[in-house]
Amino acid sequence: MNPATRPARPGTVARPMRALRASVLLGALGLPGGAMRAHAQATDTLRLADDMLNLTKVRHFPVLDGERLAGIVDHDDLLHASMASLVRHPKDSPRAALGTVEVKDIMKPATTVSPDMPIRAAAETMVERGIEALMVVEGEKLLGLVTRTDVLRELAKQ
Repeated sequence: MNPATRPARPGTVARPMRALRASVLLGALGLPGGAMRAHAQATDTLRLADDMLNLTKVRHFPVLDGERLAGIVDHDDLLHASMASLVRHPKDSPRAALGTVEVKDIMKPATTVSPDMPIRAAAETMVERGIEALMVVEGEKLLGLVTRTDVLRELAKQ
C-alpha cells in the first residue's frame, strides 16, 4: 500500500492523506501571506532572540546563517542559556548576560521535512526523535515550521 494513502472504510474509496502544506505551516507563525519572517540569525544575541520570542508569541523559530537554515532555537533553550549566563556572569543583569551569548552557541540541529510529507509521518518523526518542531524545506528554501501542536490539530481534523 502506498504510505501516503490511508485505508478506505467499508463503502468508501481510499484517498491520499492530508499532506503538510506551506500555508498551514506558516499560519502557525501567524504570518500573513506566507512570508517567513520569524527567524533569528546565527550571530544574533540571546537578548534579541528572547525579545523576538516574546514579541511574536511563538516558542520555536528557525536560525539562519545568511539564507541557509542553520538550526532551531526554542523557549526552553533560552531559559537554560539565561540561567547559565547568569551563573557565569553573576554581577550582570539578566538582559546584559543574554547579550554576551550568540544564538549559534545554543541552537540545536533542525529536523527538516518536505512540504508533501503526510501529517501522520510528521507525527511519527516527532515522536521517534523526541522533537517539538520540524522545519519544512523545499530544496534549500525554508518554507516554514510545524510544531507538534500544529500536527495534533491537523490529526484531529482527519
